[in-house]
Amino acid sequence: MENLRFYLKLNEHYSRDDPKAIMRRFSEGGRSFAQAYRFNGQGWTATDFFDKHRLGHNDDDFIEVSQEEAEDAIAAKLRRIAEREG
Repeated sequence: MENLRFYLKLNEHYSRDDPKAIMRRFSEGGRSFAQAYRFNGQGWTATDFFDKHRLGHNDDDFIEVSQEEAEDAIAAKLRRIAEREG
């Protein structure tokens, strides 16, 4: 993976501490990819969020974060899910 970048999806109901989604963009073999982390066991899957956002079809916003912050956000969300289902 080249140019790997991580993002958090935010809006008025979701903050940096509890983002609506964790996403990443990267290139591989000259192609660009965008993925969101799915908490239903699928892990990283394709997303069209960035394309829709660019076209003005999304009310949510996003911020770029470090890989460490993205991984921490995933771990925190997985803990909350486990506690809820516990």
